[in-house]
Amino acid sequence: MIKNIVSVDIGSSLIKLAQLSQSDGRIRLDKVGVINNPIPRLGTASEKARRGAVAQAIKSSLKKSHIRAKDAVSSLAGSCLIIQYFKFPPLSEKDLESTVKLEAERIMSDRLAQMDTDFQALSPEQEKKKEENVLFASVPRVIVGYRLEILREAGLNPIAIDINSMALANCFLRLKKIVSQESVIVLNLGARLVNLAILSKGSLHFLRDIALDLKVPLDFKDKKILEKIIEEIRRSIHYYEARERKNKVGKIFFTGGAAAAPGITDSFSKALGLPVEKWNPLKDVEYPSGLAEDKGYLLAVTIGLGLREKL
Repeated sequence: MIKNIVSVDIGSSLIKLAQLSQSDGRIRLDKVGVINNPIPRLGTASEKARRGAVAQAIKSSLKKSHIRAKDAVSSLAGSCLIIQYFKFPPLSEKDLESTVKLEAERIMSDRLAQMDTDFQALSPEQEKKKEENVLFASVPRVIVGYRLEILREAGLNPIAIDINSMALANCFLRLKKIVSQESVIVLNLGARLVNLAILSKGSLHFLRDIALDLKVPLDFKDKKILEKIIEEIRRSIHYYEARERKNKVGKIFFTGGAAAAPGITDSFSKALGLPVEKWNPLKDVEYPSGLAEDKGYLLAVTIGLGLREKL
């Protein structure tokens, strides 16, 4: 993990901050702040005053939480992200980079010039590769610029912008020990967005966001919303299993603020025909005695940002 950074997860409802450390192989959540987002529907808003309100809220929370780190890592999610999956023959690192670029140019054409992009090879390094599975992500450069402006106005030095679902996967892979060889789904149930990651054999295989386009925070009493989320999860499972063929999803883990809804695991388990378990990241780290354990459901993305191994 990168030392002396602050993770900044700006959700549509809450802003979460965290500073981590590591000692004798044990991860510790040293400092944390959770505050309301003063602009819940910030989205792609370009108004300087609205972004300034978010920056001021972050600055106040940093002070209240006694977080003194200035280097910051944050993340983006939702409809602004474009995620593609490529398959290539086994390639060297240099050849892979140029091949991904060519494929992105072919697919995105003129739009690529306005995007910030990154990619990650998904094939486990320990396995003999027959093909290279690559996740390619892009986001409008202007959206990244908005996030950088907020962090800088809050007095921070942004060193990386990640993807929520990638940070979610990173948190789970680093903290949770899965014995089964089956693939698992990890869901971060936010107020207006669901981050989804499919993991297998200690590696990330698939991720996406399920945008709900809600005017009010997620409420599972709304049967239409519940059915929509279940159908999108089902579609993700079918896509993944068709692509991977040998790998089957065997279990689902829930985290996020909406994961605390009563009876939610039973509803999803019955609809999808899979065991569902709530996952609280605080059960897998050390944390300050004054922090309520149930706050951990809010912090998977924030902790995952702090566990990045590289920039």
